[in-house]
Amino acid sequence: MYDYITIERRYGSGGHEIATELSKRLKYRICDRNVVVETCKRMGLPYETVSVMDEQNPIKPIFRPKGNEHLSLEDQIYNTEVEVIREAAEKPGCVFVGRCAAEILKDKKCLKVFITAKDEFRMERALNVEKLEKDKARDVMQKFDRNREKFFTTHSGATWGSTEYFDLVLNSGELGISACVEILEQLAKNII
Repeated sequence: MYDYITIERRYGSGGHEIATELSKRLKYRICDRNVVVETCKRMGLPYETVSVMDEQNPIKPIFRPKGNEHLSLEDQIYNTEVEVIREAAEKPGCVFVGRCAAEILKDKKCLKVFITAKDEFRMERALNVEKLEKDKARDVMQKFDRNREKFFTTHSGATWGSTEYFDLVLNSGELGISACVEILEQLAKNII
């Protein structure tokens, strides 16, 4: 059985819904936005400040002196999120959503999953599940995907969504949310 499952996802693919249902079925904890909440507590920052910078790609200067006081706020947030994720992984049985958790936990027995879907499916979910306005949905999808991809690539050195990095890439639009959950549950339990 896998001790940890990490899920990276394209916006509107249902990755969070899949992770939530999977964690319930496996009786695993889930680490998603609660990582941001804990980061806020540890850093003494308001949720709005941290959530805006969460899963964002910081600009890396050529030279940065040692010491936390010289780190950008984005880097301080990322480093705190790494601490939160590593502490959550001290106890097996957790599903991690985003935040480059697969890379952070690469020394653990971890099933690395990427959830994708065609734009039409993602657009439908953006409108009906996320309740975005039609004229803004495509821009929001592209912005989130671009930011998540840059963030992942910066912190892992790997290609976002690549079959070379991820153990499994699932198309939730073709398979359906329930089937994705079922597949992951069976893999996590080493049944298939």
